[in-house]
Amino acid sequence: MFRGKLRNKIIFFMVLVSVVPVLAAGFLSVWSITLSHKIDVANLETALIEQKYNEIKRFMDNTVLGNIIVNVSYEQTTDVAPQDQKFLLGGILERVPGLEWVSFINLEGRETTRLTRLEPDGVSEEDLRNWSGIEGFSEAKAENTYLSPVHFTLNGPMVTVLAPAKNKNGVVIFVTAAEANLEKIREVVENASLGSSGYVYLADQSGSFIVGSGPFDNIGGGTSLEGVGIISGLTGRSGIRASDWKISARREDAKDDITIKRDFLGTEGQRKYESFFGEKVVAAGRFLPEYNWALIAEWPVKEADASVNELIYNNGMVSIAVFAAAVGASILLATFIVRPVKTLEAGTERVAQGKFEEKIEIKTGDELEELGAAFNKMMAGLKRLEELKEEFVFVAAHELRTPVAAMKGYLSLILDGTTGGVNDRTKDFITKVIQSNNRLVQLVNDLLEVSRSEAGRLTIRVSPIDLVSPIHDVLVELEKMAEEKHVQLVHETLPQMPKILADPDRLKEVLVNLVGNSIKYMGGSGTVTISHELKANELITHIKDTGIGMSKEAQEKLFEKFYRIATDKTREITGTGLGLFIVKEIIEKMNGKIWATSEGEGKGSTFSFSLPVAK
Repeated sequence: MFRGKLRNKIIFFMVLVSVVPVLAAGFLSVWSITLSHKIDVANLETALIEQKYNEIKRFMDNTVLGNIIVNVSYEQTTDVAPQDQKFLLGGILERVPGLEWVSFINLEGRETTRLTRLEPDGVSEEDLRNWSGIEGFSEAKAENTYLSPVHFTLNGPMVTVLAPAKNKNGVVIFVTAAEANLEKIREVVENASLGSSGYVYLADQSGSFIVGSGPFDNIGGGTSLEGVGIISGLTGRSGIRASDWKISARREDAKDDITIKRDFLGTEGQRKYESFFGEKVVAAGRFLPEYNWALIAEWPVKEADASVNELIYNNGMVSIAVFAAAVGASILLATFIVRPVKTLEAGTERVAQGKFEEKIEIKTGDELEELGAAFNKMMAGLKRLEELKEEFVFVAAHELRTPVAAMKGYLSLILDGTTGGVNDRTKDFITKVIQSNNRLVQLVNDLLEVSRSEAGRLTIRVSPIDLVSPIHDVLVELEKMAEEKHVQLVHETLPQMPKILADPDRLKEVLVNLVGNSIKYMGGSGTVTISHELKANELITHIKDTGIGMSKEAQEKLFEKFYRIATDKTREITGTGLGLFIVKEIIEKMNGKIWATSEGEGKGSTFSFSLPVAK
């Protein structure tokens, strides 16, 4: 369970209750904004790629591929006249402006006729080529259309197309070959854009650049994009291998020549990576299996995510502001709630010290105010009980004082033989009675002193005095007691002892009690040393002994009424348990402080008190 001060608990739970929902809402808001933005970007890129794909496909199908496939109306399979071949090829050149040249190849692989834009009547026989060993010829001969990898010339990107030419019966009689200029596709791709910095480009199956928009305007055709983003030679999350874009047009279902047709569209396929130009982009791509090409859209993240980043930033600022407001409000509320409790706590501390005069003030208009009123009534009752107790103790002690003193006097007369002879046995008994009577007298005197102090009748007359003189008088007074206990008394003075503000008679009472205790609790021979320390405007007096010492627990209770250290070593030492309490009262009424320290039992004790220096 969460533990701590009430104020901290209130703040913690108030912040928890108020901030957690806000943070949760902020998190969900950021998550939904990010997801929505990702979907929007993916949809934009997908739509653009689809549009350009359709334009490219339309151009290729309706112009290049759709016009080089020849079907003649006659049934013969060989010996087609050169003029007929030129007629057919001329029609193809006329219909497809993007073709650089077109030719017929016989089934043995020998080019029989070729027309070019510069030679519309046909090239010389020496310029005709042998296609039998060239890739794609066997594909076209097997009734497939073959599209070569893109190659680049001064006139732009080119692709070689080979397609079967069939007679009326669908028998392949020739292979048609053509060189197509992809300049039209350049126009299609270069017109594509995403925002102000996004672009689209086309790459072939080897990972080489064909055409592109935006920054690709200055990139030469055929530039390798291997190792960049989607067109990447790396595996794993960094990108897709270049082989992912390859396709076998000859055997699409062959397991030993696998075809990978994978589009990277929508949120599932969308990628983020460093582009060819070294900037972080969000990208999508589509594979064009008909041509072995890849169409890729890349949008720099700094622009693509600019709007969502601003929204997230604003959302974060609002969340921070709400959090700060919640914390501030929680602190104010906790302070408001806890203040009466702290007032009650201060009141209980005064009660524990026996101070019942000062009432507590709680003005909250609720149950706490009623509790404060009840507490004041309790203090008034306790004050009355304390007064009755003090009055009883004072009266009882005062009334006891006279008979106790009389008893002591009569016993002394008997012991001195005033009333007649007393044998030794009787003297021994009377001596013990006198000792007990002395302890009773001391107890009565201490009780009267305590009663006077608590009733405010303890007389203290403070004046500038020299501390050395009362110390000397006390040491002389206790010298006999110290000799009997084999204790050495030492007084170490300062080079210049300042005068202090104190009552000389009361100060002697303090010194007699402290030095006397040090002698009594020595537990054998030892030394009691009185020394001084000047600190700020106070003179501190230390009374250090080499006696039995005391525990940490005893040090905390030492100045309480009737407290005595109870150990095997102190059992035979007489006392009332009021001496140190009276000493503390006297020192404090002289505007001083008193304390005791000890390293532990058997290691001696040091009693210290401070009194203000006379100015």
